[in-house]
Amino acid sequence: MRGLAGLAALALLGGACATDAAASDSITLLHGITGPDEQAALQAAIDAFEETTGNTVQVEVSPDFDTVIITRVTGGNPPDVALYPQPGVLGRLVERGDVVSLQEAGVDVQDLEGSLIDGALDPATFQDEVYGTVVKVNVKSLLWYAADPLEEAGYDVPETWEDLREVTDGLAQDYADQRNAAPWCIGMESGGDTGWVATDWIENLVIRMHGPEVYDAWVAGELPFSSPEIRAAFEEAEAVWFGDGTVVGGTTGILLTPFLEAVDPMFDGPRCYFHIQAGFIAGLFPEDAEIGSDVAMTYLPAMADADERPVVFGGDTAAIHTENPVAGEFVQFLASPEGQEAWLAEEGAGAVSVREDIDTGIYPSEELVQQAEILNEAEVSRFDASDEMPGEVGVGAFWREVVAWLAGAQDLDRTLERIDAAWPDDQGGAQ
Repeated sequence: MRGLAGLAALALLGGACATDAAASDSITLLHGITGPDEQAALQAAIDAFEETTGNTVQVEVSPDFDTVIITRVTGGNPPDVALYPQPGVLGRLVERGDVVSLQEAGVDVQDLEGSLIDGALDPATFQDEVYGTVVKVNVKSLLWYAADPLEEAGYDVPETWEDLREVTDGLAQDYADQRNAAPWCIGMESGGDTGWVATDWIENLVIRMHGPEVYDAWVAGELPFSSPEIRAAFEEAEAVWFGDGTVVGGTTGILLTPFLEAVDPMFDGPRCYFHIQAGFIAGLFPEDAEIGSDVAMTYLPAMADADERPVVFGGDTAAIHTENPVAGEFVQFLASPEGQEAWLAEEGAGAVSVREDIDTGIYPSEELVQQAEILNEAEVSRFDASDEMPGEVGVGAFWREVVAWLAGAQDLDRTLERIDAAWPDDQGGAQ
């Protein structure tokens, strides 16, 4: 086995190691990335690591990652490294002592702190100890809009959230006599995961309206959903979701429209002008859609009086479960410029770098370049709140109770109370 060295050293060692099979060693990697193109992009980074170090990576994939990782770890058969899509699960395993801190694994944490975007280590930091790092970023503060039709309708691209609300009201009046057209197209249907789309809306509103300190306290369970700050974010979303003629199909349409089809009305007429979604949605546009005229993307506007330009992002977090020294070497490589470029230059990656020093020229599309620029220009950035919260809340009550609210089964007060009640007593909830 080969101890962790700096990346410069890895590069120097690469030529000798690649031909020294006897000195190589291997690790196991478990992840939940199921798309073939995304898997191929990750494999490009793995190939680069193997070529550079002479070590090997045995890849295991599970579409039911959260269940499998808990079963494997608690059953005494952990992978050396795992990529967590929702680090709330990781927190539970850290509490059990089943995760090796990056420092113990030989990873240069200080180097990561100095080179990664703001918030990249937050999802895996517990009791001031870093147990993992985000290694791939999906920017979630994006506003997709019908570019030419919006201009032809007489509206400018909104530069603040207040502008966006004003244009929403204007378009709602313009479309008042049309049943199947509205300013917004929103779809939250996702089978057993219905409701997750709502969390991205609320997270973006919380950090825009109240800043990172309130956002962090909310994620940590120190500020309940029923607090005035978080309730205000829900009320802001309510104005759009429940507004008169603001969303195609109203709240019923929101709940019944599959999230993968939600943007379709933008290319039919258009029957809607605005859509909030991460960058992957561009892959679902019609083949003949003209980027920049039929549809364009911009930063989801901040509040008019905001001092900061916040961005919310999601992504995969790499963590280590064994004392295999190659595991630390692999995680350091994934977060390195070499690992990031090998991974994210691939067309199937569909994501941007967690590093601030990556040349945007590596990205295979203009949309990814624009997303990277939005991320790099952010004064503050934070990981997806619901993915950091305990699973009972972040992928449970948060989704479930918002769906019940949209369905008319309960009011907002009851919705927030029920989400707060789901926070586990042993997870530091505010209730």
